[in-house]
Amino acid sequence: MSEQREKPISEYEAAIFAAELGSAEEVDLHGMDTESAMHELDKALNHGFMTEVEVIKIIHGRGEQKLRNAVESYLKKCQFVELWRSSNNPAEVGGVTYAALAKKK
Repeated sequence: MSEQREKPISEYEAAIFAAELGSAEEVDLHGMDTESAMHELDKALNHGFMTEVEVIKIIHGRGEQKLRNAVESYLKKCQFVELWRSSNNPAEVGGVTYAALAKKK
């Protein structure tokens, strides 16, 4: 009988999972235009990194997905975001993204 090992969960995925179950620092971009939203996201991520926040909850809303797409594009380029993903919480699916921040060195 062969033993099957599961891939270990990264510390960043574990932090996002914990944030979904509990609470996380958040930035609410819902209803903003893209330019204003990206400015607020930049401020929130920089502040979170400098204050050693593990996870930021980014509320972008469902709508036409313009903000969600802009958020994902921004997160791909952000040097101190290690991992991000959409929420798995049924109440947040499609409207919230969680970003795990790198640890300061």
